[in-house]
Amino acid sequence: MTALIGSAGLAIAAQAVADPDSREQAVKYSECMRANGVADFPNPNADGAIPYGGVSVSKATWVNAVGACANLQPPGWSTDAQRTPAQQDAALKFAQCVRDNGVPDFPDPATARDPLIDTSKMRGDVSARSIPELQPAVEACHSFFTAALPGPLGTGQPG
Repeated sequence: MTALIGSAGLAIAAQAVADPDSREQAVKYSECMRANGVADFPNPNADGAIPYGGVSVSKATWVNAVGACANLQPPGWSTDAQRTPAQQDAALKFAQCVRDNGVPDFPDPATARDPLIDTSKMRGDVSARSIPELQPAVEACHSFFTAALPGPLGTGQPG
């Protein structure tokens, strides 16, 4: 399983960390993120994936925490991975699917480095947690979401 957490124009793509060493590193990363101001950053779940939920901090806080914890990022995680053309196409389909499923002003990722979920580009002062329709829409569009993940995580093809 894969997950994406996005906030204030930034995102982390994470692959499931099933082996104990990787899971332990993911827990340490989560603890570091919380210690650096992202109080609601989740631990990996039983499957080793970071459950989507979004974080509700400023861009500056997020950037600071990601930088402070970069040395703890588990293998396969990236804060700056670029999508392939097929993954970018899937990202645009994901954004359209989210709009079709109840979040009408959900933005397209304009470039292959833009996060899949970027509430900072939506109208008003919003976070992922302030949009109750977002989680069900993301779940409904899961096949496009996973196909659009950057790096080796995304296939470019909805599954």
